[in-house]
Amino acid sequence: MALLVLLVFQWLGEIAAGAADIALPGPLLGMLMLLVLLTVYGQPLAFLDRSSNLLIQHLSLMFIPPSVGAFFLSQQIYQQFPSLLTIIFLGTVAAIIFMALLVRVVAGSTQSRSDQ
Repeated sequence: MALLVLLVFQWLGEIAAGAADIALPGPLLGMLMLLVLLTVYGQPLAFLDRSSNLLIQHLSLMFIPPSVGAFFLSQQIYQQFPSLLTIIFLGTVAAIIFMALLVRVVAGSTQSRSDQ
């Protein structure tokens, strides 16, 4: 049932992205719609929570097909390798900075609550 819900929202996202001519991928737009629905609903649905956690636990399996595809594109990968390394490095640095700022904000809000 939960996979059906995820597929329906992916399908709705594809339809919305195509109809509105948005530059976002359909599955991402569908997951944003699901996020809005769950936020409005106020609590995660138990069956959706279990299936989502199972998918997240096996998320590394989703990277196998692109890795195999990259193996067969070795010549193009070598040509774009400096760009790929730069993007990976800058993305990692940006993620570390963002997480540090987020931890600081969350810790500050938690600390101000405990002071009250």
